[in-house]
Amino acid sequence: MSDAGGNRNGAKSGPKLDLLSVLVVEDSAFIRTVLTATLRTIGVGTVHGVSNGGDAIRFLEERRASLPPGTAPVDLIISDLVMPEVDGLMLLRWVRYSPKSPDRFLPVLMLSGAADRQYVEQARDLGATDFIAKPFSAGTIAARLLFAIARPRRFVLAKGYFGPDRRRTERPVAMDCRMTAPSEILVVHSKSKATGIDRFPVVYFELPNRLGAKMGIAPKDPVPNLPPELLAAADEEIQSRAGDYATWIAAEVEEMARRVDRLRSEPSAVPALIAQVSRAAHEMRGQGGIFGYPLITHIAKSLYEATRGSFTTVTANEQLLFKAHVDAIKAVMNARISGDGGVTGKQLLASLELAKKKYAKSESEAETA
Repeated sequence: MSDAGGNRNGAKSGPKLDLLSVLVVEDSAFIRTVLTATLRTIGVGTVHGVSNGGDAIRFLEERRASLPPGTAPVDLIISDLVMPEVDGLMLLRWVRYSPKSPDRFLPVLMLSGAADRQYVEQARDLGATDFIAKPFSAGTIAARLLFAIARPRRFVLAKGYFGPDRRRTERPVAMDCRMTAPSEILVVHSKSKATGIDRFPVVYFELPNRLGAKMGIAPKDPVPNLPPELLAAADEEIQSRAGDYATWIAAEVEEMARRVDRLRSEPSAVPALIAQVSRAAHEMRGQGGIFGYPLITHIAKSLYEATRGSFTTVTANEQLLFKAHVDAIKAVMNARISGDGGVTGKQLLASLELAKKKYAKSESEAETA
C-alpha cells in the first residue's frame, strides 16, 4: 500500500502523512467535520476532533496517561481561536506553560476567521506556530501543515515568552533593541543538560526535527508539496459539502433571527443574546467563502463588528440594524447567490450599506427621517 500524501511514484516522492496524528479543536461541528475530512483526504493518518479547548486539554491528558512514557498524544494541533468557555488562546497557554502539558514544543496552528490584529498578536505572544485563516482551502491547510513539519523554528524562552522564534529571518541591525549579548544566551540541545536556565535572560532550544524525521523529511529537503490531483480531491471533498452547508446555515440564521427578535422584549437577556449573535456571525464570516458564498463572509463580518463590545441594552435602531444583516444573509442563501453575486450581489450590499447609515442615526433622527 502506497504512503498517503503522494508516495505513489517510489520512495522520497512525498511525506509520510499516514504516520501523522492531528487534533482538530473547533466548536462548529460542521466545520470540524469538514476539516477532519480534508485532512484525511490529503493523507493524514489519524485525526481526532473535539469541540473546545477544555475538551482538548482533557483529551491530551487522558491520551498521555494511556500511552507509554515519552510518547506524544498527537503530533500537531489545529485549533480554532474564538470558542466558548475555553478558547484557542487558553488552550495554547496551557500547551506552552502548564506543567501538565504533554509537550510544550507541540506545533499549534491557529485557525480563525478573526484575522484581527489583536487576536493574531495575542496568539503569537503565547507561542502559536502559525495561522490558517478562514475561509481556507485544502491547499492552504496542506501548505501550513507541511511547513510546520519541515521547517520548525527553534524555541525561545525569554521574559514573558516561550514559543517558536518569531523572527523568520536573521537580519543585521545597527542596534539590537533587546540588548542581549551572546554571553547572556543559553543554547540547549537535545543532549544538553538544561541546568542554570534561570541564570540566562534568553534560552534557545535547538532541538532535532523529530516530526520531520518521522514524516521522512530530511533537514535539507525542500518543503514538500502534495500532488495537485490530491489537493483537487481534497477541495472536491470540501465543495461536496456545500449543500450541507446551505442546510446548516439556514438553521443557524433562523436561530439568529429569533435571538435578534427577542432583544427588545427580553431586556435582561440582552448580553447573552448579543454574545450568541456575535459568536454565530464570527463563525459565518469564516465559512461562507469556503463553500462559494463570499457574500456571507462580507455580511457576517459586518454583523460581527456591529455586535462586538459590551451590550446591556439595545435600541430600536440597533435591533433594526442587526435584523438588516440577518435578512441579507437569508437573501443570499435563499437565492443561492454564489461568488460576488453580480448585479444582485451589488444591490444587496448597497441595501445593507444604506441600512447601516440609516440605523446609525439617533433615535430622534430616525423618527423624523
